[in-house]
Amino acid sequence: MACWRTAPLGLLLILLHTPSANAAPWPALDAALAAGAPLPEGREPYSSRLLAAFYAARDHRPVWTSWARLDALARLLAGAEAEGFTADDFHLATLTRLSIVPPRSERAWVGLELLLSDALLRYVHHTRYGKLDPVQVAPERNDRAPVAAAQVLADMRLALAAEDMAETLAGRFSLPFWYRDLRRALRDYVAQDHLLGLSPLPAGPPLGLGSRGERVVGVRERVRLIAGESLPAMDAETARYFDVGLGEAVRELQRRYGLVDDGVVGPRTLAVLNRPLDGQRIKRARINLERMRWFYAELPPDYLFVDLAGYQVKLVRGGEVVWATRAIVGSIKDQTPMFRDRMDHLVLNPTWTVPVSIQKGMGWVSRDYLLVDRRTGAVRRGGDAGNYRRYQLVQRPGADNALGRVKFMFPNRHAIYLHDTPSRWLFSRRQRTFSHGCVRVDEPLALAVALLEGSVWTRERLERLIARGRTRHLQLERPLPVLLYYLTVTTDRTGRLVFREDVYDRDATLIKALAAPVRGTRIDFTTIGEGARLGTAGAGR
Repeated sequence: MACWRTAPLGLLLILLHTPSANAAPWPALDAALAAGAPLPEGREPYSSRLLAAFYAARDHRPVWTSWARLDALARLLAGAEAEGFTADDFHLATLTRLSIVPPRSERAWVGLELLLSDALLRYVHHTRYGKLDPVQVAPERNDRAPVAAAQVLADMRLALAAEDMAETLAGRFSLPFWYRDLRRALRDYVAQDHLLGLSPLPAGPPLGLGSRGERVVGVRERVRLIAGESLPAMDAETARYFDVGLGEAVRELQRRYGLVDDGVVGPRTLAVLNRPLDGQRIKRARINLERMRWFYAELPPDYLFVDLAGYQVKLVRGGEVVWATRAIVGSIKDQTPMFRDRMDHLVLNPTWTVPVSIQKGMGWVSRDYLLVDRRTGAVRRGGDAGNYRRYQLVQRPGADNALGRVKFMFPNRHAIYLHDTPSRWLFSRRQRTFSHGCVRVDEPLALAVALLEGSVWTRERLERLIARGRTRHLQLERPLPVLLYYLTVTTDRTGRLVFREDVYDRDATLIKALAAPVRGTRIDFTTIGEGARLGTAGAGR
């Protein structure tokens, strides 16, 4: 990936051409930044304003004036592919060509200087925040504040002060276990060279428990190679029989690849067996690493993880999952968005303000609902809810309340929260996409007890409060980060890739976006002073 390290002559020439690190500012560099930071071969800078602020803080002195620093950058970028990026994300093809045929004009030398700095900027940004801005990818499905310019610049300075950029930047913050696990599993998956060039298994009728023949022998061997399942040794005749052990191994493989785990080798399972190393699956794993990067930075050891594609809510303490329960998420029409926020309180016996979109379809309602006059604030129990322009409809607390008995609040612009539900039977479904966007929790009282652990609020006290029927707000002693992630590829307990159904149909769009050249993101420049006003303007770039 960093092949320009093997042909350093051109890059070494820049050391002879440019001023030393302690020399006077480079006027041509200042002029180039003021003109919009042109880069060689038409490459777009990730952010002209960030580059301008970076060099303004250095009095426009060049950066890449020592071989040690160039070599440290090369070693840093050499590891970027293992994070799920590509060489083109960091201009490596251009850097390789310029290593062989160095620039001939001062303007070209400036361009090379800026190209190297832009490569570092991109690495710093992409590994902390992700390559893409989730809001620009899909504003209705993702949410995140603009990137902090001061943080990106601080990381760049940190890298330049280090002998080993890779080691130093890797230690900026602790990576959560689910990111490390997926990154490792992707590396292992790509490294399975022994699966390349396997002869395809022949098509035929579905194979299941009790099937016999040579096709069963082929399935047994292929499952062992792909999944690494420990299947017992057997003689040639016994291997022809599809037994219970092979059925369980097939089920495990089906679960890992997001198939119905019926233990039957039908067309879809056969396709997996015949195409164990799939470029599309590698792309899917990479986009899920990208999704993780959107919200994973500076994550404390305690947080709540809402696994949208896995229909689970997980409580993490000390960096480990200590409790989990099933969840119901937004329907295909009303998809639950991805974002990170902080839970600060929960509500016992909540009321439910009926969204207008739902109220429009309602007629006469019982006394369990309140009609609140939007003009006067007058309240009456029950009646005709059809006049949604005049009346706001509120369901009173109770066993039949749509939010159940407990609601978990982390205020956000999407009005998304976690809550109980009276529709208990839906938790038994395999695909649980039934809500209007909020997340329904299978064991809400157990979650409340876990969140309030160490406080005076025991399960018995909570049950007594709920029995009284009054709405009660309970503040968390320490607000807890909440992450809502839509992850279609994760890892299993053995550390191997697990592919899930893309029920929201988001993967194709993100695969295309991640493969395309990206310039800029939403950046908050308010914290870096004068440097923010330098360089080209426009759209947070």
